[in-house]
Order: sequence, then C-alpha cells, then structure tokens
Amino acid sequence: MADADLHPAAAQSLPDRRIPRVGGVMTIFYYDAIAPIVPFYEGLLRFERVLDHGWVVIFRIRDGCFLALVEGDAGSQRAIAGTNKGATLSIEADDLAAWHDRLLACGADFTGIGLDWGCDGRAIEFHVRDPGGYTIEFLEWVDPPPGWA
Repeated sequence: MADADLHPAAAQSLPDRRIPRVGGVMTIFYYDAIAPIVPFYEGLLRFERVLDHGWVVIFRIRDGCFLALVEGDAGSQRAIAGTNKGATLSIEADDLAAWHDRLLACGADFTGIGLDWGCDGRAIEFHVRDPGGYTIEFLEWVDPPPGWA
C-alpha cells in the first residue's frame, strides 16, 4: 500500500517512511490437541523446542524462523477439522533428496506424487502431512526468484 492509498489522517501520523526491521517470523498452527503432534516436529523433523507451556509449544526452525503449535481451545484462533487447513509450512531445503529419504524411511504421510516440479519449474518439491493434517512443503530451488538469498 502506497502512502497515497492511506487515509489522510493515517498518512500524516506515520512518524517516518523507513520500514521497521523484522526480527523474525513465526507460523502458528492450531490443533485440538498438540501432545500427539510435538513428536513429529521435535523427533522427526528435529526442530528445536524453545518454549513449552503445555498449551503452546514453540520450535525454532532456524534463526529467526519459528513454528508454534497451539491447543485449539487456547490462543486467538481455533483448530480447523480436516486436511485443508488453509496454511502450509514451506521449508527451503539445501538437500531435498536427503529430506525426502529421511521422511520416507520414517513413514511420513506423503501427499501428491513425491518429488515434483513446483513454482512454475523453478523448484523441486514434495509434500507431507503432519499428524494434525497440516501440509509441510519441502522445496529446493533450481532457479531461485530474484532477490532470494
């Protein structure tokens, strides 16, 4: 949204035009119960558990990137039944084949046809479903988008 698109009062109240720094990103998935989900992310994917309050568990995926699992009766949202959650966790992998082999050997719930072209031919990817129905996409860029670092 350009400043010209803002309501005049909102545009005048902006203290400066610099974009504030983003310190990190957290994706939040909601489940009816998180206890059966935690082993998938901690054990199978080896994400680092950095917080556990019982009703919420937060994992560090890498520096500045986190995933929170929240009990469906806590937090600001509610769990969605079924496998179309309206959200996907997409993970860029440096060694996609190793991730694919690991998840295949561990009996992960693969969706789709396995390794396939994605992002209009710019990546190779595959998808698995976590025990609560969320889709996890693993991809490796063949032709990264401009500015991807």
